[in-house]
Amino acid sequence: MKPTHVFQAEQLVAGYENKTVIHGVDLVIPSHQISVMIGANGCGKSTLLKSLARLIKPTSGNITLDGKPLAKIPPKPLARILGLLPQSPIVPEGITVADLVGRGRFPHQSLFGGWTKKDYEAVAVAMRIMNITEYANHHIDELSGGQRQRVWIAMALAQQTDILFLDEPTTFLDITYQVEILDLLTDLNRQQGTTIVMVLHDINLSARYADHIFALHQGKLVAEGKPEEVITSERVKDIFGLDCTVIKDPVSGSPLVVPKGRYHLNEAYIPS
Repeated sequence: MKPTHVFQAEQLVAGYENKTVIHGVDLVIPSHQISVMIGANGCGKSTLLKSLARLIKPTSGNITLDGKPLAKIPPKPLARILGLLPQSPIVPEGITVADLVGRGRFPHQSLFGGWTKKDYEAVAVAMRIMNITEYANHHIDELSGGQRQRVWIAMALAQQTDILFLDEPTTFLDITYQVEILDLLTDLNRQQGTTIVMVLHDINLSARYADHIFALHQGKLVAEGKPEEVITSERVKDIFGLDCTVIKDPVSGSPLVVPKGRYHLNEAYIPS
């Protein structure tokens, strides 16, 4: 089981140049759980995740890890605790699957030290978890979108961090790959106790896979808690502007959002 960490933000304000996107967010990331950030497009989910991952310098507020200011933790020690899979990462030209996954071992290697048995084992385990061992010697550009995404996640797993941030890990993937990747991440969380924080667009997949949900609206954290506490028809209306009914998912028992839409009364629309 991974160690327990206290990761929190207090009155966090962040954005880009002169535009503030995140407004005074307070949160504590539940250790050993899967947390998902939800909200409408442009609400600040990715900006918040990037700020927590130290990719964006906050305008004000505090982010601490185990009581220490995140900004003051040296890069390598931080990278042994916190891993990040950004949205749409750039693939190095001509690199093989094994080489890319192996880059996750950088935080654990000394300046002049070579690869150790532990490094090779970590890469092998990460590829096995993501079911990509057979592609070890393939070039990344030979793979499908879903296979590439599994390679990127394997690289993050090879880093062997206690906390893993993923920015929209299922975007642009068909539903089969989405479920497969989220199942594999759930296995990682349940078996190793890895704390996982994800940004997801699909509210129903968020409800199914999250232990804890952070709901954002216009850069503010407006609700958090278990999926059944956060995902209600009233709150979905407030956050997404969507009229819906929330029922119990017959498979998982989690909340299931059913949009009403224009045709929810089976009334034909005839343009004038």
